[in-house]
Amino acid sequence: MFTQAVFQKSFARVSTIEAVVWELVEALLDKGVVVRGELPGASAARDEVETRGAAARERSTLPWPAVAIRVDPGEERDSDPVDCAARVHVCQGVCCRLKFALSQDEVERGVVKWDIGHPYVIRHDSNGYCSHNDRGSHGCTVYEDRPRLCREYSCRDDKRIWTDFDAMELNQTWIDEHLREGDAILLVDEG
Repeated sequence: MFTQAVFQKSFARVSTIEAVVWELVEALLDKGVVVRGELPGASAARDEVETRGAAARERSTLPWPAVAIRVDPGEERDSDPVDCAARVHVCQGVCCRLKFALSQDEVERGVVKWDIGHPYVIRHDSNGYCSHNDRGSHGCTVYEDRPRLCREYSCRDDKRIWTDFDAMELNQTWIDEHLREGDAILLVDEG
């Protein structure tokens, strides 16, 4: 965790340096010291970073590189249990396509896998599902040791998942727009 934190701080410093360099280039352009097009690499690099950042914000995903650790409130709260077995044939375990940060305790226990590219965010396979999701049943392969967020999460009032929970009508529009193959959105605790 220390190494990841050092990397994160270094990446933050690099981002700050990039911003200062871009401001410097803009100032030089404004004063006529440098002619637009004289530094084509600078413009292309700035456009790429801005495009990636905007895309990440639009999808509510973590920008890369990023390190995230979840800090939970003291007491676990009681969730509103959902009969997943009765719904999984409709939803196909769509909640297992949502990404979230693990807690320090969950990382240290070493049961739940995390994403190497986004340290301490639950790992997802190329199909977009959590790496602990059984492809056949959509059940959890680490159910007894699943993260606290999974234990407390209820899709009952999650408008990203259901347009009508009782009628088992998925919010297919949101799912199609936000959960593309191999992509996922952060699971934000809205309660």
